[in-house]
Amino acid sequence: MTKQEILRVLDHILDPDLKDRSIVEMGFVQENDIEVQEEEIRVSYTVGGPLCPYSAAVGIIIHYTLHERFKKNVKVRMKEGHYQQELVNQILGDEGQYQEWLEKIKSQNLLSACLRA
Repeated sequence: MTKQEILRVLDHILDPDLKDRSIVEMGFVQENDIEVQEEEIRVSYTVGGPLCPYSAAVGIIIHYTLHERFKKNVKVRMKEGHYQQELVNQILGDEGQYQEWLEKIKSQNLLSACLRA
């Protein structure tokens, strides 16, 4: 698995706000934001602005998508610049909170709305 393969997978995740461009096209994740190790993928990301309401959702969808595709341990963190960065990274770093938010995103159909074939 390479950074380019990961970017191709992430290119299928749509910006939750616009839903017509991927998070890669929007520049939320770039090649230098990805670390690949034998059993782990690490991704840092940003969002469209410091008040973006989908800041946690983007990270959760990244984590879910990469874990489902590669069956590896995935660590995702939001880069500085968003007013809730610390809270979002806490959610992404805690398995219980991550699962709780993932279920919310699924129940609101946000996950399926942000994944293109």
